[in-house]
Amino acid sequence: MNKLLLECNEFFKDCGFIYAIGGGWAFDLFLNKKTRPHADIDISIFDEDRKNIVEFMLNKGWNVYGPPKYLEQIVSSDDELIYNRHAVWTIKPYSSLIKLKPETGKENIYTHEVLHHEQLDFDFIEIIFNKQENGKFIFDSFISQDNDITREVDKAILYNNGVPYMAPEIMLFIISNPGYMDSVYHKEKNQADFDSAAPFLPKESREWLINAFETAYPKGHRRLEQLKYGEKYV
Repeated sequence: MNKLLLECNEFFKDCGFIYAIGGGWAFDLFLNKKTRPHADIDISIFDEDRKNIVEFMLNKGWNVYGPPKYLEQIVSSDDELIYNRHAVWTIKPYSSLIKLKPETGKENIYTHEVLHHEQLDFDFIEIIFNKQENGKFIFDSFISQDNDITREVDKAILYNNGVPYMAPEIMLFIISNPGYMDSVYHKEKNQADFDSAAPFLPKESREWLINAFETAYPKGHRRLEQLKYGEKYV
């Protein structure tokens, strides 16, 4: 298993709250192989642990920032900024991946430069907040406006040798949001992830994903044919 994932799992093993690897690494954990380079590590945390994760990271000596355009530093787990972000960036001092530059005349506000196309050291984590209710994973409104699309938490989070990761059907549904699919930055790797993981979905997972697409996109979705018949969207 990749050393970054092992370091990440060791780092969080005693955190006291639920977390799971997301993004492209989740597909690698599902397929049990590395499928492509990954720009960074994403982890999913539930909303109720926003304060806990910030406190945990600060106590570990990491810095926490609220993206997206500018990085606003979060210096305390009581900072209200925690509650109006879909995600936060956590960065080790002297990260090899991200270079920060203070904005002139603005306290605790930074611009950033990504130094490498692939994360090689365990010094950056994007923490994404998700919702759960009554034991079910609930999708962010950006991903789905339909509250009927849920997944039991014990099916939404799977394990590979003790490393928790977001189930492939959850990640495939998320990355198939048009905002991700049509993004210049995400488009190529988005399709690569779908092509590599979708053919290997277990029957129940595939059926759930098809139903999720049909519920969220009643006028159709361009990946349904690929899901139903194994045809690649072009």
